[in-house]
Amino acid sequence: MDDDDGDVFKRTVDWAVDNVLTTATFHIMTPYPGTRLYRQMQRAGRLTTTNWDLYDTRHVVYRPARLSPAALKAGYEWAYREFYRWPRLLDGALTHSDTKHRLKHFFYAAGWKKFEPFWDVVIKAQRLPAMTPLLEAVLSKVSRQEASIADRTPATSPEDLSATSSRSVPP
Repeated sequence: MDDDDGDVFKRTVDWAVDNVLTTATFHIMTPYPGTRLYRQMQRAGRLTTTNWDLYDTRHVVYRPARLSPAALKAGYEWAYREFYRWPRLLDGALTHSDTKHRLKHFFYAAGWKKFEPFWDVVIKAQRLPAMTPLLEAVLSKVSRQEASIADRTPATSPEDLSATSSRSVPP
């Protein structure tokens, strides 16, 4: 957020790791046009671009209050690298109960964060439809299988319902 300083990245990753999160997304605050934040930033002269392609929560499009734009971008990238180190990907996969789900979680997380430049090229080359079978193989079958199991297993308490629901969510 705008008033965070340089230690926010480490604190955030440490919190996610300490709370055993298996996946995480990080975002750079983005003042979208039409919002109060955008109008405030515009009035203060803090917007640095009107290239709408950069308004995607992955780019710094304003001058932060307590960090340089370069420090904010570097911290954002560090948080992803640190959270998605190979040992943490493995730890996240091992939280699942069966081998198939562990493998799918591992390949999902690795494919998403370790091979992100590859996906950028695929998207820019408009080849995502060719990758759909691979994406479906990694994501959808576990969800369908586990949703089917959840449908056959009646929940008897709010805790059981919560546990059943959380298992039906993709990694």
